[in-house]
Amino acid sequence: MDVPPEHVQVPLNFDPWRQDLNVTVPDGQGGWVIVTRNMMDLDQYRYYGFRLAISYGTGFGASLMLFLILLLMTKPDRRKSFVFVLNTTCVLLNAIRCLLFCAWVTGNFYNPYSVLAQDWSHITKRDFGTQITTNVLGILVNALIFASLGLQVWIACVTTSALQRNVIMAVTTIMASVSFGYRVAAVYYNIRLTLSYQNGDSIEELVSLSYILQAVAIWLYSCVFTFKLGCAIIQRRRLNMPQFGPMQVVFIMGCQTMLIPAIVSTLQFRFATVLPEIIGHVLTVVCIFLPLSAIWAGVVSDQQVASRNSNARQRFIRNDLYVAESASAAGGSSTAFDRSRQMSVWSDTKSKDMDGIPLNSSEPNHKSRNSIGIRIDRNFDVSRGDAADQV
Repeated sequence: MDVPPEHVQVPLNFDPWRQDLNVTVPDGQGGWVIVTRNMMDLDQYRYYGFRLAISYGTGFGASLMLFLILLLMTKPDRRKSFVFVLNTTCVLLNAIRCLLFCAWVTGNFYNPYSVLAQDWSHITKRDFGTQITTNVLGILVNALIFASLGLQVWIACVTTSALQRNVIMAVTTIMASVSFGYRVAAVYYNIRLTLSYQNGDSIEELVSLSYILQAVAIWLYSCVFTFKLGCAIIQRRRLNMPQFGPMQVVFIMGCQTMLIPAIVSTLQFRFATVLPEIIGHVLTVVCIFLPLSAIWAGVVSDQQVASRNSNARQRFIRNDLYVAESASAAGGSSTAFDRSRQMSVWSDTKSKDMDGIPLNSSEPNHKSRNSIGIRIDRNFDVSRGDAADQV
């Protein structure tokens, strides 16, 4: 039987959107007490939960999509490389982390009564498992990100002197290790407080410091990587190799894939009160943007090689293309030799066009033996291009 509504008297300045709510909670001694909460607290709780679910759901979809793209776009012979395994593992673990966080939002930790009354008596082992696994996966993703950043910086500095390379790697590795150590400590104490049904106010400074060190480490890796590639491109132009190749693609995309995550890691301190969920997206943005430059550089390299000569398309489909083992650059032209099968000769763009002209073997005379040249006993294909495209 429905109870008829009861009319009440309210003040003149009464705002129903900000009215108080009475929540009955246990007092811990077998009795019950009434705790007053404001309607705005419930609205903020609802709004924040929606934003968290949407944000981490988006991160899950983006990570899963990039994981599938990596599997489809990477050639089978490159799937055994350490960089590929590192990036795919990082993206996959981040997708699982985002999915578990979405499950946390729908669990008892985020139940309206649990949050408003601060009553955690209905927390199950599954809720604890989801919370702890999410934090542990965050540590693993953080470690894989720093490993991938360190590997990319090492590759970018491979042409520098041993002293410079060792100094750069030592500084970046120490910074990453300190940041990772603080992150592990923050997660450890957070798990302990969660298991004891306590809030995380006591470790707020430790968590903030771990985020600051993480942002500094990401900025350090990004600046070193982008600066080194920029210097390499300037050096190529001095050697009269201005062609747009994979290195330029890596530099352009490196400015995006390295600097954007660094900027996002900085925005978390400026907009933490406006966009509190941005803190959880720093790892997602970094692990998503890391493999993109390598994918686009590989696509550009394949397109350039596939369009070199008339029959290159069929050879490219058969995966029978030449891969340069070594190359030398001088005065804007380079030559790379494959002793087992082919030899391709590249010249400057102003030189004579030699595409499609075979070098037929013939018996050289005495004069040709004494002259500067190459005696050959088989046919070779000759194509024209720039060795800079093979970098």
